[in-house]
Formats: sequence, structure tokens, C-alpha cells
Amino acid sequence: MNPLNKISEINDGVLGAVGLVAGRKEFVIKTFINSILLFIILLVFGCLDFATLTFHFEFLININYWVTTLSKTIAGVCAFNIGINLMWEIELKKDKILAAAITLYNHLIKGKKEDFEYFVTHIFNPQEKKKAYISQINRKIYRLNRFSRASDKLLYSSDLKERQAEKLTNKYCIKRKELEELKSEEYIEKNLDSLNVKYQMVDATVFELEIDGSTISTGVKTRGNVTMGKAKLSSNVVLGMIFISMFLTAITLELSKEEFANQMTRFWHYVLKCATDVGIVLWQTYRGMLATRKLISNEYTQPYTGRNKVLKDYYKWQLDEGKINQDQYNSLVNLPEEYEMEVTTEELEKLQGKWKALNRVPFLI
Repeated sequence: MNPLNKISEINDGVLGAVGLVAGRKEFVIKTFINSILLFIILLVFGCLDFATLTFHFEFLININYWVTTLSKTIAGVCAFNIGINLMWEIELKKDKILAAAITLYNHLIKGKKEDFEYFVTHIFNPQEKKKAYISQINRKIYRLNRFSRASDKLLYSSDLKERQAEKLTNKYCIKRKELEELKSEEYIEKNLDSLNVKYQMVDATVFELEIDGSTISTGVKTRGNVTMGKAKLSSNVVLGMIFISMFLTAITLELSKEEFANQMTRFWHYVLKCATDVGIVLWQTYRGMLATRKLISNEYTQPYTGRNKVLKDYYKWQLDEGKINQDQYNSLVNLPEEYEMEVTTEELEKLQGKWKALNRVPFLI
């Protein structure tokens, strides 16, 4: 198979995966649900039988409570970043998707000319805005269908002449027709500039820079920033650790006489506390190790993949406009057979160098 086809399949897979990533709201909900399920598992296994879980609102005005909560949170976040650090170089070296994206990008960028900025501003961005707008209207149609009667939907799709008059007074048919007209080609062409649509507007000037800058999770991603990416991942850990630390700190361990009716009670209490704290650190370290691949994907692979998409669309536009011929187009978008899809030593040193510089920031250990 042609190397370009392999990379195209990889790129499509990455973009598809990006589209399936849950939003922040879904992340919080899933984390909350998983926490409840974990608590239930502990109860079922009897892991909490020895303790009485109590919470007093007086805790909220107790300075010792908040100091303990803060210390547990800091420990959890540091452990999370340690996990990322442990896996960073390993994941970089074995990430074939990133290697393919970098290889293709280094090839595609060579043919970029002065008209690239015109293409991005006047061709690519309007097309992306149009796609985002149509998707937005389709979501509205989907929500309308979810809460509408089957009879109304059948009426809208009916071609019978005797039912056309009924359509004119049916609320569903009226609303559906309005939405369909909003995504008509005529309406979009006339109002595209004034439409309020959330989409990622590509800046042509970033192609003159390294993969750096702020990150945006929607649209075609052409920039990445490991510092911000790691901070965002850590912020999720902070949020979770605050709730976990508040919960664990508020637990009053009232050891039952039946379980610990001897002089070793204080010792087991101490062991339990240490086991809990160590467990949190190990858990967060493991989470950081698992998150490393996601961080690399968000801040390196996706920006490279997004840039590759823009560049390939640019060369297709040049071909359609007669600026280049078919042979030139093929040489621009097809990798020579001798290309190896791997991260070069130079590229790897760049990525590792940014990570080492990042690790000099005290908070992101």
C-alpha cells in the first residue's frame, strides 16, 4: 500500500477519535458515577465495615481539615505528573501515529507558496465554518425529532397531496421546514459571514512556527502546547483530588470493639491511614502514566494531523485552480517510497527538549 494511503488512514482514525472525545461535562459526570460505583464495591466487599463514615459541617471551618485536604491534593497532582514523566520518552518513541504525522508534514510543508494564506482565509476557513454550521443545524433537527411524535415525522415525509394542507398547520412540520431552509445552499452562501458558529479558525501564520501555542479541542487543530496540555490534565486531577481528599479527611474512623478489641488498635489505625495515602499516590501515578499518550496525542499528533489536512486541501485547491498540474500534485501529496515513518533523532530531541524545559517549572514536577 502507498505510504500516503497508510498515513491518510491513520489521520482519519485520529480525527475520528478526536470527534468521540467526551466533553468536560461528560468527564465530570463519569468520574462522579465511577466514584459512587467504587464506593459501593468497597461496601460490598466489606472494606469499610470497620469504620463509621461521618461528616460534620464543622469540618468546613476547621483549618486542620483544609490543610489536610490541600496536602492530599498536592500529593495526588505531583504523583500524576510523576506518572507522565515516567512514560513520556517511552510513549514518544513508540508513537507510530505521531511519527507518520511528522513525516508527512515535513514533506507537505516544502511545497507551500505565497497563496497559502489566501487559501486558508478565503477558502478553507469558510468551508470549515459551513461544515460546522450545517452540523449545528443537524443537531437541532435531531433534538426536534427526539421529542416529536412518530405521526408528525411521518406527516413531514409524506408526499400525498391530500396531506399537504395539514403540513401547513402542523407545528413539527413548520419547525422542521424552517430548520431545513436554514441549511440550504442559498441561505448559507448569503449569510455565511454573519452566522454565529463555533468552529476552529485556522491561522495560516502558525505554519511558519513549531507546534506551539494555545490548544483548542474543536475543529481542525493546528497548534499544540504541552505546557497548557499538562496543566489542563493536572487541573482535572486537582478537581478529583479535592473531592477525594475532602471525603477521606472527613471520615471518622471509629474502630469497632469487635474488630479491634486490643492494644493494637492505634497501630492498625496508623497502618490504614498510610495505606490510604500510599494508595492515592500510586493511583494518581498510574493515571499519569495512562494520560501520557493522550497528552502526546492532544499536543503533538493532532496539531500535525490538522496541519496535514490543511496542506493537502491546499494542494487540491491549487490543482483545481490550474496552479499546478497532476504530476506536481502527486509529487506534493505522495511520499517517496524511501521515506521511513518514524520520529527522527532531531525531532525526538526537540520534543524531549520541550519536556525537559517544562519540568523546570516547580508545579509541574
